[in-house]
Amino acid sequence: MQKNVNFHEMLQQAIKLENINEELENLKIIFSELISSSLNDNEKLNIYYEINLILTSLLEQTNRSIEEKIEIKNLMNIMMNNLEVQEFMYRIADEETNQIQEVRSLSINYKASRIGRAYITQRAEQQQQQQQQYTENQILILNVDICQEQQIQFYDNNYSQQSKEEQSLIQSPPSKRYIEIAQDELSELINRSKYEFDQTKIDQAYEYAKLAQDKFKSDINYQQYAEYVDQIIVQYNYMFDNVKELDSDGWIFDGQSNGISVKYKFPENTSTASMLMETKIPVNAIRVLALVNEMDLNYLWVPFCKRTYVNKVLNRACKVCTSEMYFPLIPDRECVFVGEGYDRLSVNGTITLLSRSVDSDKEFLEKNGIFIPEKSKFIRMYIKYYIFEITPIDKDSCSIRACTNVNPKISMVPNSVLAYIGRKFAHILIQKIVNFAKTFEKSPFYPVYLEHIEFYNWLEEKLKNHLKY
Repeated sequence: MQKNVNFHEMLQQAIKLENINEELENLKIIFSELISSSLNDNEKLNIYYEINLILTSLLEQTNRSIEEKIEIKNLMNIMMNNLEVQEFMYRIADEETNQIQEVRSLSINYKASRIGRAYITQRAEQQQQQQQQYTENQILILNVDICQEQQIQFYDNNYSQQSKEEQSLIQSPPSKRYIEIAQDELSELINRSKYEFDQTKIDQAYEYAKLAQDKFKSDINYQQYAEYVDQIIVQYNYMFDNVKELDSDGWIFDGQSNGISVKYKFPENTSTASMLMETKIPVNAIRVLALVNEMDLNYLWVPFCKRTYVNKVLNRACKVCTSEMYFPLIPDRECVFVGEGYDRLSVNGTITLLSRSVDSDKEFLEKNGIFIPEKSKFIRMYIKYYIFEITPIDKDSCSIRACTNVNPKISMVPNSVLAYIGRKFAHILIQKIVNFAKTFEKSPFYPVYLEHIEFYNWLEEKLKNHLKY
């Protein structure tokens, strides 16, 4: 414990140095001594992140020269690629995933933020002493920035949310019969497309919309439907392109346990890893779907998830949500995503769910009346895709395939470590879904399922018609 205290004192001394070269040299010495010290893995990781936070703060200062920034980045790369660092990250990942139920908020986030606050405050005081000619207004602005920086890890975001009543109303089952009467072929095609989309059948909605576009694009009456047609075509193409990933080449087999297979691969020109999970379970497909659909409870099966809430339900098969995550090794994250569900039973025998990040999709957010601040108190992850495909086998069994590609926005953890954590994450995630599905009526999901029983009965009817039971 004494050595841990000494490292903190050394860091405090280092950040007081005014010369950047001296500061970097001191940080390099501290890192070297840290690696060879007798501290345990978690203590080393705490100090590692404190050094990294100081370097990140130095790198973000606007008065740094290009040469100074290169030196800072070089030290960050030396730290990240150190074999001992990678080894203790692997060991901690093992420990954390073995105790995943208890993982919520790690001490490294608090300690890293604590040293960061001290660093920012000291820098502000130095600037005030060195630049007395600044006006009081300029100093006030600086202090406000510092306060905002200090709060970044300690408060939950509270984005706008629909009421539960409004969400339930939008998700209520649609009419079972097509009753629209159109006056011409164009409006008939659009009406049928909208009806199929209302039934969550994207493939059929696309067919009618595409036919309307191909036959009537030059018709003067087509323009009133053009936006809808374009929306359906974009949604279908996005779904189709991403679902192909489930059957793509290049997957590396990671392992199989309890009938659950996990594979992974590294997509070209990215710093991410994709995961593919497959299994068969003796559970009704709609109950599995309920586990994934009830976002308020997905913290029970998504590893490291603190909470998820629905920002807005757009239609019965589409909702925008926010998840807050507490990972081992790194500060807290969040993701703002849209989740869509499609009935593809008559196309390939599946029910397909697809999610992607939308926090930077300003056009999508504005169009749907959703406000998400550009800056968050958490670091925002990027979900390129999360695909969850359920294939009903019979009334009481189904197969599952899930595929993910997520960029957690981490600069100081090697890709090999991220992939390792991702594979463990994948095993745990699918195992939890299987366990809850097998004990569904005794799980926390069952009361919520009963609250929305009309919606799930509607889905069950789809299953009955498909499987003929």
